[in-house]
Amino acid sequence: MLDHEVVGALQPGHLIVILLVVLIIFGPGKLTEIGGQLGRGVRESTEGKDEPKRLVAAARYCAECGSAVESDASFCAQCGRALDAVSVT
Repeated sequence: MLDHEVVGALQPGHLIVILLVVLIIFGPGKLTEIGGQLGRGVRESTEGKDEPKRLVAAARYCAECGSAVESDASFCAQCGRALDAVSVT
């Protein structure tokens, strides 16, 4: 093994060859579609990781049936009771 070579590392030349092969196989139209799907997946995963914190912070429950209700709701969607008497946890 030579001292100046890194075995197993992808160098910029390797990445260019890989990208060209992918471009030839899928074509430019399919690559934009794949990129869009990848971007949506990343966005949904980052939004999804904050979802439990938001739900816990805004957790309200109906005093009548105990079901969870939206923070801005006036009536319980489960039993229909007015939400003037709700418990916040």
